[in-house]
Amino acid sequence: MTHFFLPGHFGATILLLALSLLFPLVASADTIDLGITRGDVQILPAGRAHPVAAKKGQPLRSGDRIYTGQDGWTVLMMPDSSRIVLTANSEFLVRSHDAKRRTGTFALITGILRAMITPSAKSPPNYGFNSLTAVAGVRGTDFSMLHRGQANVFFGNSGVVEVQGLNTEARQLTAATVVQTTRGALPTQPIAVEPNSPLAEARALLNSVTDEAPASWVEAGKLPEIVARWNITYSRYLADAGRHEEALHVLQIALDLSDAVDIQADARLERGAVFSRDPAQAEAALKEYAALLDSTFTGPQRETALYMTGMGHYQLKQITQARARLQQYLRDYPDGRYRTRVDTLLRGLDSLAQ
Repeated sequence: MTHFFLPGHFGATILLLALSLLFPLVASADTIDLGITRGDVQILPAGRAHPVAAKKGQPLRSGDRIYTGQDGWTVLMMPDSSRIVLTANSEFLVRSHDAKRRTGTFALITGILRAMITPSAKSPPNYGFNSLTAVAGVRGTDFSMLHRGQANVFFGNSGVVEVQGLNTEARQLTAATVVQTTRGALPTQPIAVEPNSPLAEARALLNSVTDEAPASWVEAGKLPEIVARWNITYSRYLADAGRHEEALHVLQIALDLSDAVDIQADARLERGAVFSRDPAQAEAALKEYAALLDSTFTGPQRETALYMTGMGHYQLKQITQARARLQQYLRDYPDGRYRTRVDTLLRGLDSLAQ
């Protein structure tokens, strides 16, 4: 069983967790050994200033850090036959490990891992995995974890994992489901991985690159984008079902997962649309559109954001701001898709001003 505790505020809680990543716990243990290693993999031994190239069979002790480069891939072999696979562009810290008690604490600082923890009724394991925004206690399961920025995405392969935010109820991650969270908010409801869906594609890709090192990492590099794109689509279902807070949450995860400008733009538009459903959230919607308009982004989403900004100010009866944005729309998009509506709104502003 796995427990995740995610901070909602990034003050003292984050500082304490960050310090825990930097200063490992002391533990007695048999060593964890590196198994098969491919590409650029380096180890920074505890107390050393510079990393060294990793080698198969190399022991890992408390405080050791593992770095995988753009083509790096390695397996950590534990004495109880459990395995931890690290993929490219990951950083991982062994904080503590006790083979006799089957306990240990590890930190995924960034990247992707897959933990295949051997279950045992006689001697159940108790391994903890944490990032700056998640802490996981594992008792015999197979799951994958993608940690990027503040976002965490969990794919269940077997067993049960409980995902919990700071002072929130728990969500259960089971086989063929996904649970996500970011910024300490309540994790998403478990989402079934439907066959032939983008989530199924992401899960299959993640499992394939943790089963063995791929010949090319190009496809694996798309994982955050695949999940972020799916979140944008899923948010529309949630919004239409009246689950507005959940829709906003998965859109925030999309924003935190991918820096791609088109994903950022689509997520901002969708968040603005969700906020717009509630008149009391009109200002929040305008902030989402402003984030897009104030950037250098020039894609088609900008036209919609500009129109929705003018509409938002109109609905708030902010005549000066509405007129400025709607006139800007006519200058920037004289033959735009919203031209007729903009003309109507401007005539309406003349009536409001009288």
